[in-house]
Amino acid sequence: MPRAISSSRSGSLTSRVTDRLRRAILDAELGLGEALSEDKLATALGVSRTPVRDALTALQVQGLIDIRPQRGSYVFMPTRQDVAELCEFRTILEVQAIALSSTRHKQATLALLRQSIDEMEAAKAANDFLAVAHADTDFHASFVENSGNKYLIEAYRVSSGRFVALRSHVLLAVGDVRTRSMSEHWAIVNAFEQGNIAEAEAVLTEHIAKALDAFDLALEHGLLTKPYTSLSESGLTLQIDD
Repeated sequence: MPRAISSSRSGSLTSRVTDRLRRAILDAELGLGEALSEDKLATALGVSRTPVRDALTALQVQGLIDIRPQRGSYVFMPTRQDVAELCEFRTILEVQAIALSSTRHKQATLALLRQSIDEMEAAKAANDFLAVAHADTDFHASFVENSGNKYLIEAYRVSSGRFVALRSHVLLAVGDVRTRSMSEHWAIVNAFEQGNIAEAEAVLTEHIAKALDAFDLALEHGLLTKPYTSLSESGLTLQIDD
């Protein structure tokens, strides 16, 4: 039995539940479109239903949860049009971020890009596709986080949950990291380093567009319509600090 949490700590508890459920969605512990039971989540996390309900509401604002009145809560399940529009939005933000980071924090950006590629290659060699997804996320965020524009950074962080979740789900579903994708990352880095920003932007734009192709492939084979582990097997836990 989880011990009682004082009301003064309820806000902190809700934040931790929100973070844990967000991570479960981003790391594909919970499947796209999966129905979520407040009771089962509360039991798995060792908390009451209130912080779970509040966490689901917070995640709805982030676009990660779909709450349907009288029907329940579900992990978001994008349509093909949704993914196409997300790719367009990513392109707008990341292309602008390339130009800004090149003029403001070029060397710091390059260091993070190379580190991310190294981590992706090591994870690929180990067939650790979730680690690949994490490193891939870091690669793309490198431009934004070094753009020097707080509003661009804020917009990207608010919307990035859906980008990250789709990347993880597709990689884990398909179980493949295409060599072409890795070579495109290197092409972006090389063009960025040489100051050929137009080339870096062009490769990035094409690279992001291919995310829709990967989504189509996974969807065509029915790989995105069920969780990879059941809720009882997903190992959802929440550490309650003293």
